[in-house]
Amino acid sequence: MSHRDPFLYDILARFDEVKLKRDQMHGYQGTAYEFLRDNPFSGLFIDMGLGKTVSAGTLISDLVHGLLDGEELKDGEKVLVIGPLRVATATWPNEFDKWEHLASMNYNVVHVDDDDPRLKKAYKDGMADGLSRQMFTSEREKHARAWMAGCKEKLRQEAALNKAQVHFISRDWIEWLVQFYLKRGKGWPYRCIIIDESSGFKDHNSNRFKALQSVVDYPGNVTRCHILTATPAAEGYMSLFAQIYLLDKGDRLGKELSIYQRKYFTENKYTRKWELRPDGEKDILARISDICMVMKREDYLPMVPPRYIERPVHMTEEQMALYRKMEKDMVVTLADGTEVVAESAAALSAKLLQMASGVLYNTTMEPGLEEEDDHAKVLKIHRIHDHKIDMLKQIVEEAQGKPILLGYHHRSSKERLKKHFPNLVFMDKTGKCIKKWNKGQIPILAMHPASGGHGLNLQDGGHIVVFFDIPWSLELYQQFVGRLDRQGQLERVTVFHIVCKGTLDEAVIEALTAKDDAQMLLFSILRKMRRKLMKLLKTASAKTLDIDTRVEALLADEVL
Repeated sequence: MSHRDPFLYDILARFDEVKLKRDQMHGYQGTAYEFLRDNPFSGLFIDMGLGKTVSAGTLISDLVHGLLDGEELKDGEKVLVIGPLRVATATWPNEFDKWEHLASMNYNVVHVDDDDPRLKKAYKDGMADGLSRQMFTSEREKHARAWMAGCKEKLRQEAALNKAQVHFISRDWIEWLVQFYLKRGKGWPYRCIIIDESSGFKDHNSNRFKALQSVVDYPGNVTRCHILTATPAAEGYMSLFAQIYLLDKGDRLGKELSIYQRKYFTENKYTRKWELRPDGEKDILARISDICMVMKREDYLPMVPPRYIERPVHMTEEQMALYRKMEKDMVVTLADGTEVVAESAAALSAKLLQMASGVLYNTTMEPGLEEEDDHAKVLKIHRIHDHKIDMLKQIVEEAQGKPILLGYHHRSSKERLKKHFPNLVFMDKTGKCIKKWNKGQIPILAMHPASGGHGLNLQDGGHIVVFFDIPWSLELYQQFVGRLDRQGQLERVTVFHIVCKGTLDEAVIEALTAKDDAQMLLFSILRKMRRKLMKLLKTASAKTLDIDTRVEALLADEVL
């Protein structure tokens, strides 16, 4: 290998042996950077593992250093990167530390951990100075909680006011950040916003979307906004509306969701769900093709696709009879006399998946300890079987010591896994165990796909994925597999599904396959639309084409 080989340097950089230089970026990473550079408000729908972080980071570097024509950050202006918690607190800082041209920038993580040493010191000071020995225990605890909350808020504010050029923040804190600057009344300092894993903003009713909307809607607040994701519409086209709105304030898909719905969807009067019209797909993608680009890894990397293996487990006749009764009657009576009821179709689905994994939840209202105490909800978990536990033990044995990335969904699964696999490690909130995993020091790393499925580079630690519970969400599923199946992976990734036969587990697998087919079609059409747009713009001035005219031209037979 050449000493300039970027693949070799990428591996070495992850082990802190060398810093990568800008000219060692892959060609496709340069292509992604140029697209972002030339389109100040744009969406990059890029596959996991193609290195979107360094592409966007290079754009940030050029903006911070005044290397973009006509763009310059004034004194006090900053760049904000928003992402899931571990992406913001671990992935982006690690990537900045890995590349020479990114390491030259000052960055700050706007986050305060519960185990932050500054908090511990503040707690001791508060206990010493603010608490009286004469206080009742409940009063002391209440005072201590209030003291800690105040300390946390102070540390958050200090982090938000940090003079670093680039700030990383969890998307869960974006509402707080917006409110903080609104209350200060000194303006919004972040001229460029990068939203990593932007599908987290797909809900136009969420507080995080509304907070960011209030910022981008105000003229002059933001001069650049880029969304990055591999799964822009994993759950359907409805989720595109909010993400695209953050880029164009509704110019392409409408100012209100209701406008978007009426134009491109039909409401099913029986299910009350909005279904995409046959002609809606191409129209939507034609409208966003000028500001969105798709990059699929098969076009750039000679990677072998993952190998998917189903490991079936079977309930006994008695257990299956219990499952069928719940499925049919929405109520079952367990051996100990406990009656478990599914009160809705959604609750039934959840309980059937619980039974497939080996347990059944039952929530009851029980009185408090004292007569005047209110009743409280109490969750009880009833064991049905351990077939999935036994199959996981078999997979672990077959792996012969090779590390396993384990996905679970149910709360009960976490406790059961702890009990049966004492050497198992659960992913921590901020990803502090990532380095140990990537060095092969963790035999089984367990994560919930919703909290650990985005942005983490875990490809150095292993190549085996096991789903103990299987999520309905295609986005979470793909992102979880993508932690190992990404650039830098030296082995073919093997994905095991532990499937309880004859149960809803099988329907989940089928649904994931159908959703994947739909999203792949979206990518295919959008790429074709963008190629046609580039060809069209060579023959006509882009300035003379409004959105509707451009869409008509893209959909016209002669252009297609």
